[in-house]
Amino acid sequence: MSRYMTRLKSDMFSFVLMLFGLICYSNNGYGQIEQITIDKSDTVIDCKGGLFNDGKPTYIVISSKKTTNGWIQTKNITIQNCRINGAIRIVGLGVNGQAEEVKQSSLYLGHTERAQAIAPTNIKISNVIINGVSNKTLLYLAPGTTYVTVENSTFSGENTGSGPVIYFDAESGHNTFRNNTFTTKANREVIACDGSAYNIIDGNKFENVVKGGMYLYRNCGEGGTVRHQTPNHNTIINNTFNLSALSLGNYGIWLGSRNGNRSYCDADDGYPFGSSIDNRDFADNNIVNANIFEGASSKTVEINNSGQNNQINSVSAVNETNINDEPTVVIANRKLVFSNIGGECFIRVFDLAGRILIRKMLTDNIVELSLATNEVCFVQIMNGDKIWTKKIIVK
Repeated sequence: MSRYMTRLKSDMFSFVLMLFGLICYSNNGYGQIEQITIDKSDTVIDCKGGLFNDGKPTYIVISSKKTTNGWIQTKNITIQNCRINGAIRIVGLGVNGQAEEVKQSSLYLGHTERAQAIAPTNIKISNVIINGVSNKTLLYLAPGTTYVTVENSTFSGENTGSGPVIYFDAESGHNTFRNNTFTTKANREVIACDGSAYNIIDGNKFENVVKGGMYLYRNCGEGGTVRHQTPNHNTIINNTFNLSALSLGNYGIWLGSRNGNRSYCDADDGYPFGSSIDNRDFADNNIVNANIFEGASSKTVEINNSGQNNQINSVSAVNETNINDEPTVVIANRKLVFSNIGGECFIRVFDLAGRILIRKMLTDNIVELSLATNEVCFVQIMNGDKIWTKKIIVK
């Protein structure tokens, strides 16, 4: 009777997953761990605090679909209030930067845009516990993945493989990790940002930093793939790093951790763009501000800045005054009014919790802003290789 009930419960779970478009159970390519693929847009999975898949080791693959008529991009996936034993991978053009279709696309200009147009987008993971039970990176954002929000979640257990806890792969970007806790044991840094840009890492707790906290680099040439995008314009703020177990030669945050220091960097030679013409990381124009480093010894280096134009723990990370004719922004009639803007500018507006309120190219000098009176926001202005962040109080 017990085995019958267990089988019945499992069959019911499988039926529910099919209703939500979770269609593929297999072990192919991922070792002894059950794979569940999500490739239907507008899917919401709410475990209401319970175990996903009865707690069985599970690899959740959120994937776009390739058809005879082209790709169908998977959008608007939410996973919330779940306890997952396993890992999640978000896949578009290929499972990683060396996948064949990723490589072929990378040999032509426009690769970043193609990868982002195909990979899943607008994915939300909220109030989830992901417990590592295998050799899998606990959350892998494959090439081109955009607008993933991970908040109020915990990453625990162990990654017994060679990867980090979180991986942002090449050409991905605009992802937000907010108010999460990382305790997972791994053989590498906690978060690897590999050619990924415009991400926000805000208010997280890194509690088990042994081989590094967050590293930004560009994995030049691996598999013959040309990496186009660089790890630029990322914002790493208000995080807490426990460095008491940090091993020698590693850092809490490292901007530009590779810079061509790999044997395969020349495998993509022969193309007039990206890592094919320069193996350096170009971890530039990032903001690293208001982070806390606990347990550091006298030999510990908290931040290694091997990039350029990065704003690190300085007043310039939040510009309260204006110098050298830099752009200005004021608020009038609940509108942001910009001046001293030269050329095309990209702006982002955050609230105090780090949530993005506005993200757009600035086509004129006025932007509508809907905020309560006396609310504080931060306005980030990006123009070429320059970046400014302004603090605004709505009155």
